[in-house]
Amino acid sequence: MSEDFQWNSERHDAFLAERFERMLNEGDHAYFDAEEFEAIIEHYQDHFDAQHIRLAIEHAIRQHPDNVQLRIRYARQLAIDSRFIESLEILNKLEVTEPNDVDVIMTKGTVYSMMMEYKKAVDTYKSALPLVDEEELEEVYATIGYEYENLGNYEQSIRYFKKALELNPGAEPLLYELGLCYELVKKPEEGVQYFQDFINNKDPYSIPAWFNLGLILQQMDLFEKSIDALEYVLAIDDTHVPAHLSIAHSWSNLGEYTKAINVYEETFVHEKPEAMTHYYIGECYEKMKDYRNALVHYNKALELDDKLAEPWAGIGVVFDEEGNTKTAVKYLSKAIELDPLNAEYFLIQADMYIKMKHFEKAEACYRSVEEFDPNDQDLWPEYSNLFIVTGDYERAVQVLRTGLTYQPENVAIYYRLVVAYYLNNNPIQSSFFLTSALEMDFNAHYDMLDYYPDILNSSLVSDLISQYMFGKLK
Repeated sequence: MSEDFQWNSERHDAFLAERFERMLNEGDHAYFDAEEFEAIIEHYQDHFDAQHIRLAIEHAIRQHPDNVQLRIRYARQLAIDSRFIESLEILNKLEVTEPNDVDVIMTKGTVYSMMMEYKKAVDTYKSALPLVDEEELEEVYATIGYEYENLGNYEQSIRYFKKALELNPGAEPLLYELGLCYELVKKPEEGVQYFQDFINNKDPYSIPAWFNLGLILQQMDLFEKSIDALEYVLAIDDTHVPAHLSIAHSWSNLGEYTKAINVYEETFVHEKPEAMTHYYIGECYEKMKDYRNALVHYNKALELDDKLAEPWAGIGVVFDEEGNTKTAVKYLSKAIELDPLNAEYFLIQADMYIKMKHFEKAEACYRSVEEFDPNDQDLWPEYSNLFIVTGDYERAVQVLRTGLTYQPENVAIYYRLVVAYYLNNNPIQSSFFLTSALEMDFNAHYDMLDYYPDILNSSLVSDLISQYMFGKLK
C-alpha cells in the first residue's frame, strides 16, 4: 500500500512539474500553493535539474513571499550558488521573526559550513540543541561531530558521535566515522574499549563495531586479535570485502604470506579484481622470494590501472633483487613520477643508485626527501649510509646531527651516530651517543650490529653494551 502511495505521490509531483513547465513555455501565469511549489522543487531535486529548481524557487517566492519554508529553500539555493551573503541575510531576517525555527538555524549552520566557517557552524548548530525534538537530536549531534572533524578537533567529534549513537546505536555511518576519529587521535586503547562495550551492551551483531575493533587492533600490531574480530564480521556477512582485505593484511604482517594470498583471492569471488589487491598479492609473493609470481600480479595490477605507483615500485624491487638494478631504477622513476611525494620510493631508488655507484644521484634522492618530508623515520640513517659507504664519515655525522634537529627521539639516528663517530675516530662521542641510545631502546642496538658488526671491535662500545645488559639483567 505504501508503494502505491509513493507511486501516486511521484506521479502527482511529476504532473505538477509538467504544469509548471507548461506555464514557463507558454509565458502564462498559473497559481500553485506553497505545498505544491515544495513538491515541484523536490521533484526537480530528485532529478538533479538545477535550472528548474532555481526557476521554481523564484516563482514560489514571488507568489508566497512570506512563506518560511520557501524562503529557507531560497536561502539554501543561494548558498548552493555560492551567494552566501544573500543567503545569510534571508536567514538572519527569518531568525528575527522565527527565533525557534530549527530549520532556519540548521540551514544557517549549513551555510557557514559551506563557507568553511566551521567554528560558526558549530556554534549555530549548538544553538539548535535546546529546540529540537528528541527524534531530531541524533542528527544535530552527528552534524556537530562532522563539523568538529572539519576543524580537526577529533576529540570533540568523538564526543558528539557518541552522543548521537546513544540515541541511535544503529547509525552505521557514525560508527565508521567514530573508528576513523579514534585512529586520528591515536588513542587505540580507548577505541578498543568503546567498541568492545558497544558490542557487549548494545549490538553484538554490529558489523561496523566489529570491523572498527579489528582495524584498531591491527593498528596496535595485535594481528591475531584483529583477525578474530574481523572473522566476526565475515560470520555476519561473508561478502564484506574490506574485512577480507584487512584479514589478509594482518596475515601478511604476521609473515603468513600464503594465508594472506588466499584471503586476498577470496575477494575476487565477491567483487571484480582490483588493481591494489593484485599489488598486495604480488607483494606477498615478493616477500616469499617468489619473484615470478610477484611480477605476474604486479603486471596484472598495471593492466587494471597503469597510473598506480605501487606496482611500478614493486616491479623495480623485484628486478633489483634479481640483480638487474639498472632496469629497476627505471621502474622506480615511474613510481616517483606517479607519486612524487612518496619518501619510500626515493629511498629505495637511492639505495639502488648506491649499488650502481651513482652517488650523486643517490644524494639527489635523499635531498628530495629532506625537502618534502624531513620527518621520515628512515631518511637520516639511510642518508648517512651514503657517506659511510663513500668514506666521508664527517659528512655522515653532519647528516645525522641535522636529522636529530627534526627527530630528536629517533633512536635509529643515535645508533647510526655511534657508528659514524667510531669510523670518524671519535670514540668519546661514539660512546656518548651509545649511552643515550641504550637508555632509549636497548633492543634497537641489534639493528646497529646488523648494520655494522665491526663496531664491537671498539672495547668502549662492547663494554657499554655488556654493562647495560648486565644492569638490565640485575
